[in-house]
Amino acid sequence: MNEVYIPEIFNENEGELHIENVSLKSIAEKYGTPVYVTSALRIEQNYNEILQAFRKRLDNFSIKYAVKANSNPNIIRILAKMGAGADVSNLTEYELAKLGGISDKKIIMTPNNMDAQSLREMSKKGITINFDDINQMNSVKDSLPEIVSFRINPGRGRGEFPGTTTAGPEAKFGLPLEKAMEGYSMAKEAGATKFGIHMMTGSNVLDPAYFGSISSVIFDLSIELSKKLGIEFSYIDIGGGFGVPYRPGETRLDMDKVAENICTEMKRKFSSAGLKIPDLYMEPGRYLVSDSTVLVGKVTNIKDNGKIFIGTDMGMTTLLRPALYGAYHHISPVISGAKGKTIEHCKIVGQVCENTDVIGEGRTFPTLSVGDLLAVFNAGAYGYSMSMNFNGNLRPAEILIRDGKDIIIRRRETVQDIVQTVV
Repeated sequence: MNEVYIPEIFNENEGELHIENVSLKSIAEKYGTPVYVTSALRIEQNYNEILQAFRKRLDNFSIKYAVKANSNPNIIRILAKMGAGADVSNLTEYELAKLGGISDKKIIMTPNNMDAQSLREMSKKGITINFDDINQMNSVKDSLPEIVSFRINPGRGRGEFPGTTTAGPEAKFGLPLEKAMEGYSMAKEAGATKFGIHMMTGSNVLDPAYFGSISSVIFDLSIELSKKLGIEFSYIDIGGGFGVPYRPGETRLDMDKVAENICTEMKRKFSSAGLKIPDLYMEPGRYLVSDSTVLVGKVTNIKDNGKIFIGTDMGMTTLLRPALYGAYHHISPVISGAKGKTIEHCKIVGQVCENTDVIGEGRTFPTLSVGDLLAVFNAGAYGYSMSMNFNGNLRPAEILIRDGKDIIIRRRETVQDIVQTVV
């Protein structure tokens, strides 16, 4: 298990993998596989790490949890009790945030190509909207929310994969820098008196210097807009993108340095401009929940066709990221195998009728047998939330570990769940 960074909530006890000292083998026996197993403690630790790093430098800072990362209301409720708000992208995520106990005043919406009727519905509820485009704002200018905000594309971004780089010339998101003046001018003409500004530049970035650098772009733009248009920003939302280690050799992001870089730049620039420092929002998703969770599955077949395929009851329907991006997730046997005996260059695959149904390749394991359990790490973000029923696969149960007890927070699907919307 020393191959990659693994949080201290995971440990081996007599060769058996545990989460918060609860046996993963016992969870698999009780609930079946595949199954998601989440540590409430780890989510709380991650939240406090961010909050403390920023709050010691800036009082007017708040966290808006990115619901898309893991939308189970029970997970959202953990963060809500700690004071988090929510970042949602559509009406369904809004309802899930509400079910998780987050009030309207703590919810911010950043929609992408949302229809005018839905935008109007959110605006009437008083939800702050980070508009993706001027046309989007104009479609509801007769019923604008109290605070008008635009999502800005700063012209550059960074991500683990091209598909997760959410800024720059190829990204579909946000208002280009050169159109920001036009957008806020039109919002002011439409009667808006309070303003926010939003940015989201990428995902899973592990370089702490990047966040200070890219945040400077939105700070400079905010100051320019304030001076030229005579407006004041209630908040600046720097989005998310805070990375977690997935691969061997990667180092955990230094959140204290991230906070220092961002807050120092913000204070310096606004103080030099003689302007009040706006509230600072952040929208972490992955950073809060990714390493809190493992996906536990069972070996169902081992095939050696010159290449060794480890068949499992997991796959792209339970964890899509490897098939979608080629993403890496560390995989470990739940029970350590015989020392010295290994199988090398394995491909770990599922049961879906697609050759992209892969959750890991080029891996080395202790000798495995049918029935052995495997744990896939960093499954808390974009795991269940991206799962699907392709090939009729049923989505797994989700189990929460709290104070040494296992609590089911989502039961395993049945065929009846799949067909209940059929008429």
